[in-house]
Amino acid sequence: MAGTASPERGARAAGSKPNLYEVIRDQLIGEIESGRYPAGSLLPSVRELTAQKAISTTTARKALAEVVSAGYARSEGTRGHVSVGPRTQDSLSASDEPREAPDSVSGTLVIRPAVVIPSGGNAGPETSRTTVDVRTEPASDAAALALSLEDSSTPVIVRRRLTLDEHGTPIELRTSHLVRAFAEGTSLAAQEQINGTWRDALLSAHGGPLAEASSHVTARHPVDAEAAMLGLRPTACVLVRTETTRKQDGSPVDYTVTVWPGESTRLELSDD
Repeated sequence: MAGTASPERGARAAGSKPNLYEVIRDQLIGEIESGRYPAGSLLPSVRELTAQKAISTTTARKALAEVVSAGYARSEGTRGHVSVGPRTQDSLSASDEPREAPDSVSGTLVIRPAVVIPSGGNAGPETSRTTVDVRTEPASDAAALALSLEDSSTPVIVRRRLTLDEHGTPIELRTSHLVRAFAEGTSLAAQEQINGTWRDALLSAHGGPLAEASSHVTARHPVDAEAAMLGLRPTACVLVRTETTRKQDGSPVDYTVTVWPGESTRLELSDD
């Protein structure tokens, strides 16, 4: 797809790990380039970005500031950030740097490599191309049900991990909802990446054996936050695996939702 991109993205070394604000920045720039936000239109506010993409206000502000720095928007104080439209050929010539459009843009088609996922396996390790965001927030209805919480407003630790391929295309979004008493003070609640598998991290945090996780796989359309993070259209199909991990006494400690783009992900079924 021909187009333009910001100098910051072009300067990042191939295969290097992007920050979460860079992912959001690139999505916003791609949406401006595609015409979703024509010149003069308001970009999402900080509050809207934090709600839509499940990010912190600091990340949202940084992403919007970088869109302005790249020349795709201007800040108009309390009114917000206003799109100035796609970069023109004149602006490209001024920089003397040919660039390409982002591969992962919400609302556009993306060519993705096929990814094979073991259907019965646990979520893989966090890699150098995984962006991690950990926060304490009220449990979603699904998480409250899976974790047997009495009230959906009960705070849980939420660990989100977006993984890109070597070309910077999002291929997996994992969100783990953890009981606070189980995860606090462990690597599960830290912003740093976890070495090894998620199952091993859960076992280490517990300090003993856990029951086998129950797992289910479904197909559906992505919710807004998933579509934005994975660069998908709202009408796309995603594969979703939900896993609930319990202690030996049956009490749940973790509810993990893993989402993959449906058109490029293949589940490797066992013979059992």
